[in-house]
Amino acid sequence: MSTSTISPFNISLLWFGTAISIAEIMTGTLLAPLGMTYGFCAILLGHLIGGIILFLTGFIGAKSKLASFEIINSFFCRLGATTFSILNIIQLIGWITIMLIISNEAINRFTKKLWQLSPHDFLWLIILGLVPCIWIFGRGKFINHFNRLIILCLFLVSLWLAFNSLFTKNSITPSAISNNISFGLAVELNVAMCISWMPVISDYTCKLTKHTKGTLYAVFAYCFGSCLMYIIGLSSAIHFNTTDICDIFALSGLGIIALLVILLSTITTNFIAINSATLCFTHLFHRFNFKIIFISICLFSIFLAYFVSMQQYENFLYFIGAIFAPLFAISFSKFFIFHNTKIHSDKIIIKNNLLWLVGFIIYENLIDCTTFIGITFPVMLGIAICNIIISYILNQTAFSLKKS
Repeated sequence: MSTSTISPFNISLLWFGTAISIAEIMTGTLLAPLGMTYGFCAILLGHLIGGIILFLTGFIGAKSKLASFEIINSFFCRLGATTFSILNIIQLIGWITIMLIISNEAINRFTKKLWQLSPHDFLWLIILGLVPCIWIFGRGKFINHFNRLIILCLFLVSLWLAFNSLFTKNSITPSAISNNISFGLAVELNVAMCISWMPVISDYTCKLTKHTKGTLYAVFAYCFGSCLMYIIGLSSAIHFNTTDICDIFALSGLGIIALLVILLSTITTNFIAINSATLCFTHLFHRFNFKIIFISICLFSIFLAYFVSMQQYENFLYFIGAIFAPLFAISFSKFFIFHNTKIHSDKIIIKNNLLWLVGFIIYENLIDCTTFIGITFPVMLGIAICNIIISYILNQTAFSLKKS
């Protein structure tokens, strides 16, 4: 962002724009085997759990005025913060790449259908990948007005897309929906999407003028927009009997309107991811220029999008949950229970990093036997309780040794 502080209204616009994403619509289509009723319940429950977790994360940043890297550095020291930054950069570049792949394929299909243009994979990747640079070279009111215009356009065309996906006639018979998914895994797909933004949100809430109100606005705006996108994906997949996002857009009959959704949603979502990946990188390597790193991440993501496939998308979402759920569970317990923002001993450093590793292993091994509320909340609760108990024992031991 170009300003040092962010108002609650501006941050809500920013995060609503982040939620209006083709990736979220695509994830919503994966819930179609549950049917409309159970799929809708999974969306609401998953976003309720994910929204609470996202709020707690953003609130720590707003209250402490620390960005994500600085928060993790406070609780895990340099080793944990460096590991976090590397993993966060990887997952953010993964998101950017995924958005570029989906959007590129959809745009090529549309331009061929609308104007009989031959596919130009690399051309569209370059355009989609480099347009977010407008934000870092633009200044002041122009960027704020530009951002608001994009959000308004996205909201209107998303509503139009929702209406058309529900009420247009299906004149083409696409491939049937065949994959099964449990209710718990469906909830987890919703929670995982929220969790993917946990390492990012504090980079923005730390600049808020009103920390509680601003964080609440940001999370509500994101969850509202994300639920809307999931519901569009779910209802469209059921209505058109396909989970292929490109087929859904084509069958909706929106033409250029659908193309506009793809273009604008990719730009707004990728800006958030690129900006946070750049912040993480500059925290690790202070001597590098922010704008150069920003552009480099754009170019590297374009390169990856040209060669990488989308076959592991669902596993990618679960992997994000496995990495960041236990990490922030420890941070929550330290901040809200012990009210600590700094580590005071090497034992605590080792304990926090080991618990993070244990939480990752537990999450990965339990994902197939998930509960009806998913696996993220139970794992986070278990790790938080373990952290509280072990921290209490270590504090008592240290107090006894000091007394003796």
